[in-house]
Amino acid sequence: MKKSLLALAVLGAFAGAAHAQSSSITIYGAIDASLTYTNKIATDGKNTGSLTAVESGLVKGSRLGIKGSEDLGGGLKAVFTLENGFNVDTGEAGQGKLMWGRQTTVGLSGNFGTVLVGRQNDPLNDIGGIASAGGFGVPGTVHSKGLDRTDGQRLNNSIRYNSPNFNGLSFSGIYGFGEQVGRAVGGRSIGLGSQYVNGPLSLGLGYFQSKMGGGSDGSSDVNAKAACNGAGEKDHAGDTCLKTWTLAAAYQFGPAKVYGAFSHVRLPLAKLHTKVRKDNNFGAMYDAKTGTGYNPSDATAFSIGGANHKSSQTFDIGMSYQLMPSLTLMSAVQHTRAKFVGAASGRLLQLNLGAKYDLSKRTSAYALVRNLRSSDMYNVGLSKDQEPGIDRSQTAISTGLIHTF
Repeated sequence: MKKSLLALAVLGAFAGAAHAQSSSITIYGAIDASLTYTNKIATDGKNTGSLTAVESGLVKGSRLGIKGSEDLGGGLKAVFTLENGFNVDTGEAGQGKLMWGRQTTVGLSGNFGTVLVGRQNDPLNDIGGIASAGGFGVPGTVHSKGLDRTDGQRLNNSIRYNSPNFNGLSFSGIYGFGEQVGRAVGGRSIGLGSQYVNGPLSLGLGYFQSKMGGGSDGSSDVNAKAACNGAGEKDHAGDTCLKTWTLAAAYQFGPAKVYGAFSHVRLPLAKLHTKVRKDNNFGAMYDAKTGTGYNPSDATAFSIGGANHKSSQTFDIGMSYQLMPSLTLMSAVQHTRAKFVGAASGRLLQLNLGAKYDLSKRTSAYALVRNLRSSDMYNVGLSKDQEPGIDRSQTAISTGLIHTF
């Protein structure tokens, strides 16, 4: 009897071990906190001021994630990811204060590739990752304030397929359901991408388009409010409001890495705007008549995402150099040409210099200097929530610490 009980206990232990090996759960995250000085921020129609502030996620978005997989047999696995974004400076949840705002996916993975369902990035985010010097990305609204989707824009109600790796070549596609009753294409989004990674060479090409929804919640694209400029949503529900693609390449020359990218954004619903006074010099996003600031996501003319913003082209070139095993230097130039309906093109030019020092495998300190200049359009600014002042040039100096786990 005792031997039988012992045998059952041993079998139970092996069964538990086998079950533990067939599934896994990982908790991971990153915390990026920085101190940033920004000059020439608008205080009213004529004056500017500077600001020193604690910022979160300047180089790497602060996050807390849980991911896992379960072996279903026959090479098939169930996989899931829950990822929360948060602001270190305030403790608030990011991405509109959503609990799992960065991504929530569940799916199946096997020899056929991976299929994921939920809230997730589209393939252009992967292509944008190529155009980052040594993993030390250059943050900036100069990339059409995220309309080119290379900095982590997301889709709700989406299904995505990632192919296996074919000797360095891989493909991906995503479909976002607008979920509009009686409107099959209202709020729909589609994205395609491919990458080739072979030794020191990385190449990527991606395309994305989204359609207008029928209301404030009528689009799978969470960036739809800025992307779908022009006329009202109800009048254009189902019409294509954003088309964008990006080509990126990077090559590692020993300690040096060079990269380049070109992105093109089209906003088909842009319309002619004639209410801007002729004496407006585009110094600041500020209306002297009303005493209020412009909001680029509304009907602002001559700004990224404004009513008459027709298209943008962004060139991004840069280099990183590993001066020492723990010290990496970075430089980059980003130039955007924005076209407006019935008007001359505007230009944005951003210069970036930075350095990253690895204190350990998980902790890095960094310093970053950025300057953004505009001409014939409003300066989009270097901060997500501060408007640039009447001067067309703005500079920000940041120092920060990143810890990953």
